[in-house]
Amino acid sequence: RPIVGAELTLTTGHHVVLLARNNAGYSNLCRLVSTAQLSGQKGAPRLTFDDLAQHAGDLICLSGCRLGEIPAALLRGRPDLARLALHRYLRVFGEDRLYVELQHHDLPGDTWLCAALAELADRSGVRCVATNDVHYATVDRKPLQDVLVCIRTRTTLEQTHPLRRRNGEYALKSADEVATVFRRYPDAVGNTARIASECSVDLDFGAYRFPSFEVPDGKQASVYLEELALEGARARYRPMTSRVREQIDHELRVIAKLGLSEYFLIVWDIVRYAREIGILAQGRGSAANSIVAYCLGITNVDPIKLELLFERFLSEERAGTPDIDIDFANSRREEVIQYVYRKYGADHTAMVCTVVTFRGRSAVRDVGKALGLPPARVDRLAKRLESRRASKVESDLLSDEELDANADDPHWRMLFDLCRQIDGFPRHLSIHTGGMLITARPLVEIVPLERATMPGRVVCQFDKDDIEALGLVKIDILALGMLSAVQDCLALVKQHHGTEIDLATLPLDDPAVYDMLCAGDAVGLFQVESRAQMATLPRTRPRTFYDIVTE
Repeated sequence: RPIVGAELTLTTGHHVVLLARNNAGYSNLCRLVSTAQLSGQKGAPRLTFDDLAQHAGDLICLSGCRLGEIPAALLRGRPDLARLALHRYLRVFGEDRLYVELQHHDLPGDTWLCAALAELADRSGVRCVATNDVHYATVDRKPLQDVLVCIRTRTTLEQTHPLRRRNGEYALKSADEVATVFRRYPDAVGNTARIASECSVDLDFGAYRFPSFEVPDGKQASVYLEELALEGARARYRPMTSRVREQIDHELRVIAKLGLSEYFLIVWDIVRYAREIGILAQGRGSAANSIVAYCLGITNVDPIKLELLFERFLSEERAGTPDIDIDFANSRREEVIQYVYRKYGADHTAMVCTVVTFRGRSAVRDVGKALGLPPARVDRLAKRLESRRASKVESDLLSDEELDANADDPHWRMLFDLCRQIDGFPRHLSIHTGGMLITARPLVEIVPLERATMPGRVVCQFDKDDIEALGLVKIDILALGMLSAVQDCLALVKQHHGTEIDLATLPLDDPAVYDMLCAGDAVGLFQVESRAQMATLPRTRPRTFYDIVTE
């Protein structure tokens, strides 16, 4: 069973470890992380002791490593300040939720510090707990951790000696190893199991995945969704056949059973707003298989005419959440995002993050700099890489003459080895291209938030896969340059010819369009404008819509 927690740094520079006992504790932990990130500047969180005290409920507090306030005071020769600090934490967390950490990494003074901490805790009626300041899982990962410190501080191994761990004792130790190290403090070892037994957090937030949608006349969301779908069907299908009605009824049953009626209403409302203010919007992806999405105006593809399978988009038998991607004209997407913030509130809305990982070139450049290798040579090697995988760096560079001449140089061997290890490691957080998270509960109670680099934006610290694992649903509000071009084109047609074009009614069998595609004239045509597509089109010679799909 996982223990959910975080190490936080207070404005005094002291560290403290907080563990969630239950879901209430998890919410407080998210609030504290969010408070720290949003109170400070980007990359410089700010958390005061008063903030900590305000949201301490159902959190277990560990006193921290050598940078904790209590051990730091003892190391400065101020036991009086250590005692005052301990009693201040004791007033906030009480005897049941406060533990003094004992750590021993074979550093000078560790034995004395453990004895001093244990004596102080005993006199104050506080339990001790044996921990290890883990910075890497296994001892053989110490060199990688050293390099990551260099990358974070933008320095080299020689320059960061004071910041790096002094030995290999900061790995995850086994139970037997911990018992041996802390044999003088058996109760502290036993308290590790005590804490673990107290911590139980359920990270399923499906009940809060989106806010209630304001429905007119107090109707149920499913009833209002049906009304909108049928209203749209009468406009889209003339006449509305029994086949259309049967498919609508089938989809509405599935949507209601999965509890997604409000989700569809939220997406419909966003598209409705965009069109009301003249922003071109177009749903794409598997959502185009839904006749409900078509009737709501979310998509412009007729799934009945094209014989599309709804279950590819949504099914009772398939786990997971629906994914409706909506493209907006890129020149005005920000207006749509700001509408979502206004409607649901900043407390309930945030952009989803994406975790940028180390790839081949970034790994070579960052690791090479950390090792102190010549920058010009490292940059030249990075540019020669063909694979995006950092694990493929060595095989990509085997033919390099300069490397062949220095094949036995330990620095280059270390570069290759560290690139293999760092492959896929998180490098930094970025904003998802368009994923927005909207929740019923305040977001700070469900996910930790932080400032984005873009001014005025807040991003949650979980990516799209984390969001789905938590049972939450994101809405993709994407920007597409081609939609801006299409919107300009529609405006010009109306201006010069007085004709308003409905994209949903454009025929899919216009011979002139297929003649153009067969000639490879696809510049600016979304999805078929790549070099590979333009080279293939004259050979496959599509004459129907499904020919394009196959191609």
